[in-house]
Amino acid sequence: MNSGIPALGVGIGWRNEIAGEILANREHIDFVEIISEHYLNVAPEKLASVSTLAAKLPVIPHGIDLSIGTDTPVEEEYLDGLATLVNLVDAPWYSDHLCFTRVPGYSIGQLTPLQFTDEAVETVVRKTKLVTERIPRPFALENITYYFAIPKGQMTEAEFITRVLEGADIGLLLDVTNVYINASNHGFDPYKFLRSIPLERVVQLHLAGGIQKEGKWVDTHNQPVPEEVFELTDFIVANAPVKGVLLERDENFPVSFQDLTDELARMRAIFRKYNPHAAVA
Repeated sequence: MNSGIPALGVGIGWRNEIAGEILANREHIDFVEIISEHYLNVAPEKLASVSTLAAKLPVIPHGIDLSIGTDTPVEEEYLDGLATLVNLVDAPWYSDHLCFTRVPGYSIGQLTPLQFTDEAVETVVRKTKLVTERIPRPFALENITYYFAIPKGQMTEAEFITRVLEGADIGLLLDVTNVYINASNHGFDPYKFLRSIPLERVVQLHLAGGIQKEGKWVDTHNQPVPEEVFELTDFIVANAPVKGVLLERDENFPVSFQDLTDELARMRAIFRKYNPHAAVA
């Protein structure tokens, strides 16, 4: 399903704190990922700024509040704004999270895991089809971290992800760090997990760093990428048609941007190892 999607290469999350450094280090960066909600239904000058950015680098809109798992209709205003953004930056694909974040009139303020049930699969598939009908470009959902499994699930996380992707016929934004964290916290083999999901649907990867707190890994996006995550990344890129590998850093930015370009270089080496002839952006 990824044959028509361009290979972008290696990218980084667009954050105001490092925006200048990103533009000054174009030779290390092939694309950027923006938070969709920062540009939905905003003033014209805000849209103009992201249009200017898209003229310099490919831009991938990545949402955090679509709340695809909430069993209510997708808000038309949200979809209209997202469609405008995706078309404005001419996005090769766009994405959000496989979770829920809100219900009508109340925002939870976090990415909350879904119960792994037939009903949840049906809800996500139905809503995803409405999104992709409204915005007919490649769409991907991202696996999230969860610190407890919601009781009375009817399937494993891998089975849940597989049924959603195949039922909605969409791609996977595979967060490698989230796989590593979940495997560490819940005691399963991350490689067995990866072999049990449809890797042929992987469009993009996320890599980030977290912290350990009270014996558990926490997904904080404020530390260097762990070595184990790079090892998992190598396995994934060897076995999936990955189009983009992205470094996420949301806070605690290093004093020297070189620390981030060093991580980008490792990501690029893995991508090029298995995609030596990719015509990246």
